[in-house]
Amino acid sequence: MEKLRYIDCCQHYEKDIIGRFEKAKEVKNFFSQEEIDDLRLYQFQNAHRCKFQTTSSNIQPIVDITDMFANLKWLTPKFEELFGKDSFAKEHSGNFYITAQPHDAHVDLPTEDEEENRWFDNLIPWKSVIVPLFLTHDTAAWTVFFNQRRIGYSVTFDRDFSAKQEHSGYRIARDYEGFIDSKGIAMDTEKDYQDWTLGKYPHISENNFRGLSEETVLEHVTGNLFIFDACQIHASVLYDQQPTHWIKNGINIQFYKEHNGTN
Repeated sequence: MEKLRYIDCCQHYEKDIIGRFEKAKEVKNFFSQEEIDDLRLYQFQNAHRCKFQTTSSNIQPIVDITDMFANLKWLTPKFEELFGKDSFAKEHSGNFYITAQPHDAHVDLPTEDEEENRWFDNLIPWKSVIVPLFLTHDTAAWTVFFNQRRIGYSVTFDRDFSAKQEHSGYRIARDYEGFIDSKGIAMDTEKDYQDWTLGKYPHISENNFRGLSEETVLEHVTGNLFIFDACQIHASVLYDQQPTHWIKNGINIQFYKEHNGTN
């Protein structure tokens, strides 16, 4: 059977993708300190280049995530214990990040350029995880997961040209479209859900926030794990007038299901 490109799989098997949607959640103390140390060290010892843009204050040690699973022998069994044996494809995407500022609303999926590699063929997006690796002492950081999902490519949402991800490789959405909820029902991209405040979202304009509503908020704690739908829109959120002069290090990983038309 001829392989389907990633975006064609997303369209053809949309019901399967939606059928696996769940509320974002946290697994506390998922990683041991030794495992966290392994991941921290891996990003520096194995990065084949480093991506940095002054516009986003974000450094990304570029690492092949699929290779990381092969090289860190404990990693696949760790996630198989969580998700189930043979529950995900061997191919992964994702990135390490070292950042000093909160992040805009976005979805982490394959970019259109990455799809040209064709290793995403026959794959559909399933789950993403965020692994907090480091946070400046005596500070705090949170991630908000919105009720909105969007199936397809990586995208940053920016109606008013204020986002600072122009060089990330992500598509920049000026007109929001394709928002669905966890049941696959279309959502109004122009609705004001009354969740925006300047205190929580100084990095996202009220205009850019329109169409988004909060589902789950999780705190960045080293050793814990965030699990959420790979298609779920998320962003940084600030609470309790927290100090914003922090350095945050972590990794996000995408897990895929392989679809051959029979399962």
